[in-house]
Amino acid sequence: MKTLKRVKRRAISILMTGALVATMLTGCGSSSDAGSSSGAGSSSEAGGTTDLSKVELTVGTSGTYAPFSYFKEDGKTLQGFDVELLKALQDKLGFKIKNDTIQDMDYGPLTTSLTQGQIDLGAAALCATDERKEVMNFSDIYYDAGIIVAVGKDNNDIKSVDDLTDGKYKVAVQTGTIAYEYATSKLPEKCLQSFDSQALAYKAVEGGQADATIYDAPGTSYSIKTGEVKLKIVGDEFYNGQAPYALAFSFDICKKYPDIIEQFNKAIKELQDDGTIDKLKKDWCE
Repeated sequence: MKTLKRVKRRAISILMTGALVATMLTGCGSSSDAGSSSGAGSSSEAGGTTDLSKVELTVGTSGTYAPFSYFKEDGKTLQGFDVELLKALQDKLGFKIKNDTIQDMDYGPLTTSLTQGQIDLGAAALCATDERKEVMNFSDIYYDAGIIVAVGKDNNDIKSVDDLTDGKYKVAVQTGTIAYEYATSKLPEKCLQSFDSQALAYKAVEGGQADATIYDAPGTSYSIKTGEVKLKIVGDEFYNGQAPYALAFSFDICKKYPDIIEQFNKAIKELQDDGTIDKLKKDWCE
């Protein structure tokens, strides 16, 4: 009797292990048959290509991070790099956005919605971090955001980040950012001034309390271009590869359409090769 119980327990253990492995594979979109759907857009046979022109996706963004996703002056219409990238991808792949509306929300709710499968696709200058990869999938990188140095318009002494390494100048930086990560590891602690927001860091330099600030290149370029920030950029972009922006996909949508990321990656590469993404960078981030 005891032997029979042990056999049963072992059989159940094997079945549970197999189910877990299968779940992990389909969550990553690497299983060709798991999650295959009989609804619109599903492959006609196992291993086939999903017809994305028949697929409707629930799409989310932040709406708070210019120049990638933010509202026009009417407060209702989204615009920016990510918004135009989605349009270009729709032209390539033919997918539809549910209700023709991109849902806007803060980054916390956005990542939660992706994790829970309430949103299929997130386009919000999301960094493809190892932590996020545990709860969602990512496309290939479409934008590698480096950081830059910004100084007062009359400052001719600081010409690049190299001038900040000896601790001679006060550097304003926002906590919790890639720039803060760089500053605390590469610059002398005595020269750093930490702020809760980048807006306050900009104001510190504008007001003369700090000599320079470092922050992500596209955000700073946009703020200066629009006149929101009265500073100038010096030197070249640096620390690239630390903020890789990619499209995020829920595990649920990858399970339903196992080849969806592969198709998006192919389209992203085509947009890179034909100059579309370079044009978006020029239009929105320079």
